[in-house]
Amino acid sequence: SEMPYWSQEDTKNALIASLIPGGTALAGAAVYMTDKSSVEWWEKLRKPKWITPNIIKVSSAVDILSVAPVGYASYLCYKHGGGFDYNDTRLALALYGLNLAFVGSCIPLVKKKNLNCLSRNMLLVHGSAVAAAIAFFKIHKPAGYFMIPYALWTGFYLYMVHAIKKENDPVKDI
Repeated sequence: SEMPYWSQEDTKNALIASLIPGGTALAGAAVYMTDKSSVEWWEKLRKPKWITPNIIKVSSAVDILSVAPVGYASYLCYKHGGGFDYNDTRLALALYGLNLAFVGSCIPLVKKKNLNCLSRNMLLVHGSAVAAAIAFFKIHKPAGYFMIPYALWTGFYLYMVHAIKKENDPVKDI
């Protein structure tokens, strides 16, 4: 299909769409890193050997780097999907919005030091990231491709949180 006309307004909107989730990830990392109690709790958790000791810094950097292209993808989906006039586009962007809501709820769960809820929430984060990627791909393939690193990252993060939860579960008598 032919690419719709791209204007300066589109460039501005694409930049804003990228900066919003990227800036939100940066702000979330800053909030988390300055919460000494949460950082100490996270550092004291038992972790599998394959998790790097500085995982907080690494995961914050990857969060920021992987989420900014997702914002750009959301604008491509909106632009090439005909805006909110079409159900497919509304669904794709609703999945993206749902994903952002699940991501936003991670920090309060870390602050509450609740690995069980964090693990369940990460399942929702990853599931909604994959669903949004598929929906974006159906509307505009490049938008879907921009979602792949993020979907992979949320899958890794889900696996990591589950592994940490498992390491810290109390031993149960059989």
